[in-house]
Amino acid sequence: MEYNQDKNINSEIFTIGQVAEITGISRDRLRYYESKGILYPTQNKDNNYRSYSISDIDTILSIEFYRSMDLSMKEISAIWASDEPIDIANVLDERELAISSKIEELHKYLRNIQKGKDSCDKIAINMNKFSVQPMPAFEVLGEISDFRSFSEYKEIHNRKVELEGNAIVNSIKRIITFSEKGIEDNKMLITKNIKPNTTEGTNIMEYDRCLYTIVEDSVEKDMMEEMFEKSLKWASENNLKCKGTVIINMILITVNEKVAKSYLEIFAPIE
Repeated sequence: MEYNQDKNINSEIFTIGQVAEITGISRDRLRYYESKGILYPTQNKDNNYRSYSISDIDTILSIEFYRSMDLSMKEISAIWASDEPIDIANVLDERELAISSKIEELHKYLRNIQKGKDSCDKIAINMNKFSVQPMPAFEVLGEISDFRSFSEYKEIHNRKVELEGNAIVNSIKRIITFSEKGIEDNKMLITKNIKPNTTEGTNIMEYDRCLYTIVEDSVEKDMMEEMFEKSLKWASENNLKCKGTVIINMILITVNEKVAKSYLEIFAPIE
């Protein structure tokens, strides 16, 4: 870096327009720095014009330097209060931790967005169509009696860390057991998706072959009986025998005219 050796340079005065052009920082932003008490241009009492010194420009460049690290004005002021490198490093360490945490949070949002998009693709391909597919593995963390048992949702909230930020509807699955006589048991499991063939944990559910479909559900109608009849009929026509268990996974939920509508993934393990 070359330094101007002109001894009169420190006496140079710049207008706000010149400073904006030199630093690439808008006039509004320069006035904002002034309002925050971190920049002190000289102000002409007669015309209110601001005059900036070399020192003011150095201050602005320092602000720009630390703002490029997303430091707040409070953090920048803390750095200026003690210009020792170790103190600067301490402030930067704290900011690094905060940004890393934010990145992790954004990655979580991105994963959930990708799940939502995948669900839309699944619905387009599998809606009301039957096929044989594997059921992704999941671990059972607990259970509640029903989807509408709102007083029991605390059981889900208590497992917030284990569920890694998943929405409530993505953290529960309905499991139904049935026989030729009809439905015998019906409850909701609190679940966490895991990698296939995971051996850790004692409450893992995973099936290689399931009768699979996606159906639309609504609070205005009960599609359960109709879905069972169609599923059993398709299984019979294709010489498949169900094991007497159905796992239902809500993959998408929306609201139209104050009426909730959801799309349910149906897995019926077959022999």
